[in-house]
Amino acid sequence: MAVKITVENKYAFIRNVSQSTIKELEKTTSYYVSGFMFSPSFKEKRWDGREHLMSFSPGRGYKIPSGLIGDIVNKLKQIGIKYKVKCEFHSNGPIIKYGWNENIVLRPYQLEAVEKICGGKRWEIGSGLLKMPIRSGKTKTTAGIIKKLGRRTLFIVPSQMLLYQTKTSLEETLLMKTGTIGDGCWDVKELTVATIQTIAKHSGRHIKEKGSKRKTHIHPDEKFLKLSKYFDLVIFDESHHLSGDVWHNVVMGFDCRYKLGLSASIHLENEREWERGVIWLKACCGDIRYEVEAIKLVKQGYLLRQNIELIKQKEPKGYEEWGWGQELLNKLIYENEYRNKKIVEKTKEKVDTGYKVLIVSNRHNQLYELNRLLIEKDIGHAVVLGSDRKASRKEKVQAFLDGEIDVLMGTVFGEGVDIPEVECVINAEGGQDIKATIQRMRNMTPAEGKMEAVFIDFIDLTNKYFARHSKARLDIYREEKAFKIRVVE
Repeated sequence: MAVKITVENKYAFIRNVSQSTIKELEKTTSYYVSGFMFSPSFKEKRWDGREHLMSFSPGRGYKIPSGLIGDIVNKLKQIGIKYKVKCEFHSNGPIIKYGWNENIVLRPYQLEAVEKICGGKRWEIGSGLLKMPIRSGKTKTTAGIIKKLGRRTLFIVPSQMLLYQTKTSLEETLLMKTGTIGDGCWDVKELTVATIQTIAKHSGRHIKEKGSKRKTHIHPDEKFLKLSKYFDLVIFDESHHLSGDVWHNVVMGFDCRYKLGLSASIHLENEREWERGVIWLKACCGDIRYEVEAIKLVKQGYLLRQNIELIKQKEPKGYEEWGWGQELLNKLIYENEYRNKKIVEKTKEKVDTGYKVLIVSNRHNQLYELNRLLIEKDIGHAVVLGSDRKASRKEKVQAFLDGEIDVLMGTVFGEGVDIPEVECVINAEGGQDIKATIQRMRNMTPAEGKMEAVFIDFIDLTNKYFARHSKARLDIYREEKAFKIRVVE
C-alpha cells in the first residue's frame, strides 16, 4: 500500500507508513544540535542529540512542517517506497489585482525566477527559497511573484531600515499603498511590510523565570492570531535568520498557502549550518527553487566584480595562545589600536582616491574608537546606529550621497541596505559567519561614475581563533568566481 501524504497550509501528514520507513524519514527531518555531545542528557543516553521536526498526531499520522514535503518525497523515492500526495490547501482572502509600473522591466534572470517560483508541483507553487546574490534585485523580483500570485501579502524584513526601503520599492513597483507593521505602527493592508521584531512581540514565546528551570509559554495575542489568518503569501527577507527559534516560530505561526524565503547566503550543504538549525529554512519555506550565481550577473553587467584586499594583521603580540573570551575580542579586534589605525589609514587612502567608503561593525566600542581616529584625520563621516531615528538615518545617508561626507560607518549596514554609490566596504569586525561575511558586500551594484567595487578585510594572525576565522572568510571569498583576491602586508 502506498504511503499517503496530505499537505495543508502549515503541516503535512504522513499515513500508511512502516516503522522502518519512519526511521529513514526521521533522519531527513531532524538534525544534530550544536554542542549536543556536551549535554548531560546525551551522555546519559536520554537524548539522541537531535532536534526532531517530525511528531505523531493521533488520528492524522506523522506530522511535519509542510516545507519539508520535498525532502520526504525525495527520501521515499530513494528507498523505493510508493506514495501519493494530496494537497488540501485553503485560501484566506480574495484574488488581488496588483498594478505594475511600466517603467520597471524585470531582467531575464528575474523573470526566470518568477516563473520558477510560480510553477512546479502543486505543493511547490508560490513557495520555496530564492537564492540571489547581493544587489541582484530580490525585492523587484519578489514584486513580480506577488503580482503573478495575486494574493494578500505580508513581506517581513529583519530591520527598521529595510522596512522603509522595502515599502518604497514595493509601492513604486506594484502601484499600491502598503501597510506597515513596525516602528510603532500596526497598519494592516492587503500588501503589508513588517519587521520581524514587532510581529515576534505578539506571536507568543517561551520564557524562563529567574531561578526556575521550567519555561512558561506565553500564547499569541489577538493581534497576531488575526494577522496569521489574513494573508495567503508570507515573504521573509534575509531568510537565513529562520534557523533561529524566535523567527522560525513566527513564520510557522502563519496559516498561509504560500511561504517564500529570500537570501543571498543560504548554505544548506554546510554541515556547520545544519547544526545551527538551517533545516528550519526548508521547514518554513521549502527547497531552493531558484538560484543564480554572482559571476553570471557580473558577466552580464548587472554587478561589479568584487576586488578583495586582505591585510595581514600581526599586532599586538603575546596573545597567540589566549583562550576565547570577550577580553580577547576587545584586545585583538574591537579595541586593537594597530588594527583600528590600519582601518582608518585604508579609509583615508580610498577617500583620497575619490571612493565612497562604508565601514561595517556591530560593536559600539569599536565604532567609538574609529570615530575618534577619523576625526583626528579630519575625514568627513557619519555614524549610523540601530537606535537612530528614521529621520536621522535618512539625513546621514543623504549627506553621504550628496558628497558632504565621504564615509558612512555603523551597525545597520550588514543586510539588505541599498546604497549603490558605495565603492569600498571595510569589514572592521572580522568573524567567521558565512552569512554575515556575504551580507557585508553592499558595493557590487553599478552606479553612475562608479568604476569598481573594493572590499577590505583582515587576515588576523594575532591569535589562533582569529586566524581560524580569517581562513573561514578567505575560503568563502575563494569559492566565489566573481571575486579577485589580493593579500597585502
